[in-house]
Order: sequence, then C-alpha cells, then structure tokens
Amino acid sequence: MTTGVILLNTRFPRLPGDIGNPASFPGPCEFVRLERGRVGNIVSTGEVEEAVVREILQAARTLEQRGVSLITTSCGFLAPLQARIRAPLQVPFLASALNLLPLLYVLYGSQARIGILTFDSRRLTRHHFQADWRDSLCIAGLENGQELYRVISRDETVLDAGRAEQDVLRAAQALMPHQPVCLLLECTNLSPYKHRLRTQLGLPVYDLMDAVHWIMAASVHRQPAQADSE
Repeated sequence: MTTGVILLNTRFPRLPGDIGNPASFPGPCEFVRLERGRVGNIVSTGEVEEAVVREILQAARTLEQRGVSLITTSCGFLAPLQARIRAPLQVPFLASALNLLPLLYVLYGSQARIGILTFDSRRLTRHHFQADWRDSLCIAGLENGQELYRVISRDETVLDAGRAEQDVLRAAQALMPHQPVCLLLECTNLSPYKHRLRTQLGLPVYDLMDAVHWIMAASVHRQPAQADSE
C-alpha cells in the first residue's frame, strides 16, 4: 500500500520523520511536487489563491490515478482545504494535522487545553481551524528561533539539525505555563523532533505522521487506474 504526498515547492532538507522524506514511511510512497504552492504563499493569514488550490486538486487526482491508498500534504496551513480537496476523490485525504482536532476533543474534552506548535504563530489564525477553533487552544511558533524558521522561510539547502531541535524545544517550552494536556504539531517539519518533545515535555505529542500510520494500517491495497484504451 502506498501513501501519496502533495509537497510544496521547496528545497530545504527534510529529516527522517518529516513527511517529505521517503524514509519516514513504513511502506512505499509517491510524491507530487507543486509548482505554484510555496511556503511564502501557503503560510499566510489569508485564503490560498485559487490557482494554487486548482494545482493541489490536480496533484491529488494524479496521486489517486497512481493507486495510492491515502493522500496527504506537507503543510498544516492547508487545513481549511480539507473538504474541498477531499470531495472529488475516492480515497482518504487528510490535509493537515489540524484536522485531527475533533479526535483530540473526543479524547481530552471539547474545551481541553491543547497546545499547538506551529511554524509561525503570527500567521496561524482562526481561519485555519474553521469550526475546530476553541479559545482554550494555546499556540506557539518557531518564528523566534535561530535555525529552523530561517532555513524553511528562506528555502535554504543546509540545516543544522541540533540547532533546529533546540529551536523546537524552546518554542514548545513557551506553551508549558498554559498547562496543555497534549501537543499537536501543525508543521510537518517538526515531526523529526516528536520523540524528543515527548520526553522533554512529558506530554502526548500528535502529528500528521501518526495519522498516516494509523490510516495506512487500516487501508486496502489499490491498483493504479487504467488508462482508457483507444
């Protein structure tokens, strides 16, 4: 069974655990890289421009035709597009870790203090949560870090993993005074640091890769779509 991933158009390093690294998956994976969809126009307070949405839809259809069992993306800021991208597909689609919030509300309570660790807390707004926003959510971002935010936002090709980890841990520590019951990683580039976060914070930490593994474990193998014969 194959996982399909819609990737933003980026060059920065993706460590093992990141959804953009093939080594993160227990089985085969297929990637489709967007041309128009980049960090600069996706990580935004506003709506994703229509041309990019159409490109994402086409990427999802391409992956479905290749026979993948699940389609997901590499950016949590795409959460508001969940219903629109899913509608024409015949396979499961999960846009973002933020789409896991209804499950976390069931697990911890509808007003549970859930911590959200995001790439940029200045740009993550109620719009990205849609009906899943709660005033009890607490949010911290990487924008004050020294390594990971710069590398991703500038699309640099070299990453100091140790310094990046320290950025992630410091950002997560900023949430602790709010006493969150768990942590949800909006940004797929944070997944390589998930186990360290669990150890450091002593909290459950959820991310998109958790959902991918769970969904794929329950999936049925699909054959690629056959081209129409002439």
